[in-house]
Amino acid sequence: MTELRVRAERAANTVGYGLATGAAGAVVGVVTGGVGWMLVAGGTAAVAGAQVGRTRPSRASRRHAKLTAATARRLAPLSREGWHLIHARPIGQDPDRVYHLCVPPSANLVVTLMDWDWPKDSHVRLDGSGALHAGPIDGSIAVDWVLQAADTVANTLHSHRKKLGRIGVTQVLPVHDAAVAGGHVQFHQIHGDQDCEINIVQAGQLLKKMRTVPSGQSRSTRRSARDFADFLDTAFP
Repeated sequence: MTELRVRAERAANTVGYGLATGAAGAVVGVVTGGVGWMLVAGGTAAVAGAQVGRTRPSRASRRHAKLTAATARRLAPLSREGWHLIHARPIGQDPDRVYHLCVPPSANLVVTLMDWDWPKDSHVRLDGSGALHAGPIDGSIAVDWVLQAADTVANTLHSHRKKLGRIGVTQVLPVHDAAVAGGHVQFHQIHGDQDCEINIVQAGQLLKKMRTVPSGQSRSTRRSARDFADFLDTAFP
């Protein structure tokens, strides 16, 4: 469904940019050289415009790029505290969905963060039964995405456990343009045969939440964290 949406938007961009630039080129052609030049200039401009439209990032891609940059800025102070931060890495199959992989100096886990485009000004909360709501949508859709990515990371780490050792994976969903009840909610969802906890955190409290991760460090753990981050950097280019 996502790929169809991206293709449809790309087609619309191609047609729209082609028509707009073609019309502008035709006007220039008429002014400078009459009807003949109108056809030449209009046709050339239309081809160029269509190419721009075809290569223009989709609206979703542009939106997620902004969210990714916003989360990266929030996390930046952690790099001065010994964390290793890897941003904007595609892990799943959706080209619009990228992730942040964060390794604390303790080198015992990786925090997987995903930037989800929450409905603007919505209220992210849990109801009395523990169900997750985000305005008009079911917020568990975002949870499914980040859990699938965390699975991919966990499976990759497991396949290299002899080299890396036992490393945990946890997941966080930062929220930028919506409100989170109390600034932070912990949502539990059955995934596979496990009860997984997902932290959904207001962007303004993201740094505080990340700093609750145990980060005891020594020279050896700092070296391990660097090696671990280098592995992730290569595994998820």
